[in-house]
Order: sequence, then C-alpha cells, then structure tokens
Amino acid sequence: MLTLPIRVILTAFIWVCALLIKLSGKLLGLIAGLFLLLALVVLTYSTKNALMLFALAFFISPLGLPLITVGLLSVLSTVRNALAFS
Repeated sequence: MLTLPIRVILTAFIWVCALLIKLSGKLLGLIAGLFLLLALVVLTYSTKNALMLFALAFFISPLGLPLITVGLLSVLSTVRNALAFS
C-alpha cells in the first residue's frame, strides 16, 4: 500500500518512455539509413571515416540505442511489478 505512489509514477514514466521510443525509432531509422548511404559514398575516399559512419548508423538504428532503451524499460517494469507484490 505504501508503494502505490511509486508504482503509479513508474507506470506513467514507462508509458511516456515507450511512446518516445516508438516515435524516435522511426526517425532514427531514417537517419541511420542516410548515414549508411553516406558511409558507402565516403568508403571510396576514406575507409576509417566510412567505418565510423557505419558504426554510428548501427548505433542509432533500431538495433542499437532504441534496443538498449527497451531493455532499460523492461528492467523498470520488473521493478514496478516487484513493488506490486511487496
């Protein structure tokens, strides 16, 4: 009963973060695609810079940063559920 306010705050925070992840995932996917195309163009001139662009494109792609945030949200959801049983 004492943890109810904390659970409500965590639930609202998780909902807001999930919405932000969905919205930013699409935008970051488009930006990652542009970085990938740019890296392919730069590859003809500088391999080092192209590799950095490939790494940046992977980091902001849906398999990079958004996946890390989904993992952190699942941890918060687990904490919220653990508070429900205390």
